[in-house]
Amino acid sequence: MEAALKILHGGRHDAEKTGDAVELPQAVEALLAARTVDAVFVVDPEYRIVHWDARAESLTGLLSEEVIGKPCYETVSGKCGDGGSFCARECSAMRMARAGQASPGYDMRIFTRSSGKRWVNVSILSVDAEEGPYLVHLVRDVQEAHETLEMARGLIRLTSERGVPAKMVPDPRDVPALTPRQLEVLELLGVGKSVREIGTELYLSQATVRNHVRSLLQALGAHSQLEALAKARKVGLLAG
Repeated sequence: MEAALKILHGGRHDAEKTGDAVELPQAVEALLAARTVDAVFVVDPEYRIVHWDARAESLTGLLSEEVIGKPCYETVSGKCGDGGSFCARECSAMRMARAGQASPGYDMRIFTRSSGKRWVNVSILSVDAEEGPYLVHLVRDVQEAHETLEMARGLIRLTSERGVPAKMVPDPRDVPALTPRQLEVLELLGVGKSVREIGTELYLSQATVRNHVRSLLQALGAHSQLEALAKARKVGLLAG
């Protein structure tokens, strides 16, 4: 059994190195044994980080032995787009988990040792235990998607400042606020990728990709993928 647990823990350094032996609920251990390309860290009901895998180390530059046992809100220190704090004690994700509700995914900026501030997207799996919920965080780098969106908005502003006729400049109010994942799907649709190809490239199921496509159609007010791509190009979300 002890050998099996060592395999399940994978890239995580043993928490005993920090002086705190951590025994995770069996349901959490089962999730950690699943394969994913995302960085993974786990927070216990007291907001302490109890698992920090190799991909989390690579993304942030913070080693497992530096963060295990520390408060997540001090370690991750996520920020909103306006610079306000996203991570805090009594965070919304934990409140929702304690109320038996699922937490939606979100984007935030974190500080990394290797490349400074970076945008990441976070999904949370809540696992109930006797002492309270454990939050399994799946984290992926979405810096490039945010840079692409900001570049598009910058081009719109620049074109407007140069005095181009208003009818040729997309109204910022017409540019829908898409998630980084929706932007990725939109860009791949724009280069002719199929739902199956997009799923393979982004490591998503075809059902999930179809859900993103439906959300794109709704956000762009389109009735087909062709119409959605045309509208996306018109408002500057895709190159013409």
